[in-house]
Amino acid sequence: MTDFIARLKQRKLVQWAVAYVAFAFALLQGVDIVAQRFGWPDQIERLLILALAIGFFVVLVLAWYHGERGAQKVSGTEIVILALLLTIGGAFLWRFERATLAATARAAKASQSTAGAVAAAPAKSVAVLPFVNMSGNAQNDYFSDGITEEVLNALAQVPKLKVAARNSAFAFKGKQEDLRKVGEILGVATVLEGSVQKSGDEVRITAQLIDARSGYHLWSEKYDRKLTNIFAIEDEISKAIADKLRVQLGGSGQTLVTQTVIDPRAHDFYLRGLPLIAARGPGLREAVADFQQTVAIDPDYAQAWAALAEAQMLLPHYFLDPAVTAFPAGEAAAKRALALDPNTAAAYVALAMMYRVQWKWKDADTAFQHALKIAPGDAEAADQYAQFLLAAGRLDEALTQIDRAQRLNPLSGIVGVTRVNVLTALHRFDQANAQAQNVIVAHPDYALGHFIAADTAIYRHEYAEAKAQLKAGAALVGENPDVYLSLVDGIVDPAQRIAARRMVLAAGADSHQRLSAPARIKWLMLLGDHDDALSALQRIGHEVMFGQDNVWQPAFDPVRSDSRFNAALARMGLPNAPQGRSASASASSKRWPTSRVTRPTAIASVMLLTSRPAA
Repeated sequence: MTDFIARLKQRKLVQWAVAYVAFAFALLQGVDIVAQRFGWPDQIERLLILALAIGFFVVLVLAWYHGERGAQKVSGTEIVILALLLTIGGAFLWRFERATLAATARAAKASQSTAGAVAAAPAKSVAVLPFVNMSGNAQNDYFSDGITEEVLNALAQVPKLKVAARNSAFAFKGKQEDLRKVGEILGVATVLEGSVQKSGDEVRITAQLIDARSGYHLWSEKYDRKLTNIFAIEDEISKAIADKLRVQLGGSGQTLVTQTVIDPRAHDFYLRGLPLIAARGPGLREAVADFQQTVAIDPDYAQAWAALAEAQMLLPHYFLDPAVTAFPAGEAAAKRALALDPNTAAAYVALAMMYRVQWKWKDADTAFQHALKIAPGDAEAADQYAQFLLAAGRLDEALTQIDRAQRLNPLSGIVGVTRVNVLTALHRFDQANAQAQNVIVAHPDYALGHFIAADTAIYRHEYAEAKAQLKAGAALVGENPDVYLSLVDGIVDPAQRIAARRMVLAAGADSHQRLSAPARIKWLMLLGDHDDALSALQRIGHEVMFGQDNVWQPAFDPVRSDSRFNAALARMGLPNAPQGRSASASASSKRWPTSRVTRPTAIASVMLLTSRPAA
């Protein structure tokens, strides 16, 4: 080791390395300054860093070689060789970078083709990134996340202000992304970031508004408050941002956050429940418990009652509670919220979700309109409204609303899935397939995305792809895929159709939750068993129906003139034909099996009163 160190000193290898690093650092600093001033693309700096890294090893080799010869002088030939090596390395890196950029551009173009032409981010647009928890305790994340969400919800009430939805904004939690990239992905011109430090009954919140296009700070502020004044902080932050973006609030004194005295313990439970309801899934039960604790401590907390109502309305969609018990509890909570504060948008959304399932179409429409008037930037309300419009057969309106929701929440899986269902109902199968593939790429562990992709594949006659997606979805939810695969085989092969129909009737709802009553009717239609499907449709109850199971999907095209189908529509209070689909859509749609199969002896087995996951 001593000899090796001596040889290093003799060759001055350390001096060469230090000198090169110093040179590279100075060069990068200079290039960074110039790049910012002249708006150079980021890949220039990335290529330079990679080229300098290659050059570092070349310099070390030259240093060792010259030290071995006893001379430190580099000849002109060697300089040329070094430059040539850097040029060749840079060329390879440039080609790699161009290939990467081309792939990214193709992906972006595909995404744009499914969502429609996306205009440049409006000046009055903002994304509220998750505030950083500075309390030194990871268990306080719920508090900083909750503050973030409440500021976001307050801004969503500002007219003509585009606010990126929670799901999309929170996708960047814990990531050190370039804010310019965040702005591009979310389609916003400004980004709000900040931190929360909680200590006892005191809290310090810092917030800064940044121009996502230039990286410049537009506004920053620090707030030190008692927790009893937390709503005042949220209102101050929200109004400061709105004022900075020069958005007309309808009066300089408009309050965005209801300034009531809330028990800090109640507010704490409320903040715990917010991320759970946003995440959906099994956590909804825990969210309900948190909101119940909130209103038990503070019965006058309107927002908590509304959150409780929304969580309870969602339980049946995720197989966590039957609608017969969840909906009445949710309705009572929503009405309590509105009695306390008539401007609680989430309460109207909760009521509208229930009215949709109960076929109270006019009441649902009115409730959604109220919610969107109060909070025009609420992506959740826009998505739920799109689902309602799809169920009601108002297809063009549904597409308008779901496009609006996707602009607000571009990274949402459920929004993407709803858009697939709307496009499928409109018989735009290629666009629906492209949107489904985007959902799967962005959310590979999202089971509903795979089930939806299977539907679009069936309508495109891509049966191998349909089976692959059904297997992936079944694996994610722990179900046996054989039933689903047999159903596809029955569509393809008439000889297997009777066996597939039997499997539809025999599969238990406990083991195959996706085979709810509406889903079974759809599969019977695809298998050509129109008699059984229509009999079941005429007797169906108030099921939680999601988009791919409703009567406006192409599976029902062969029976649209059937008197039994129209009788079922009349019973549900629906029109005889969808509004917004061209008259040629049905004629150009894919044809499904028309052979009849024997009517089962027990139609009631089709009518299992199960539910289907929705929003």
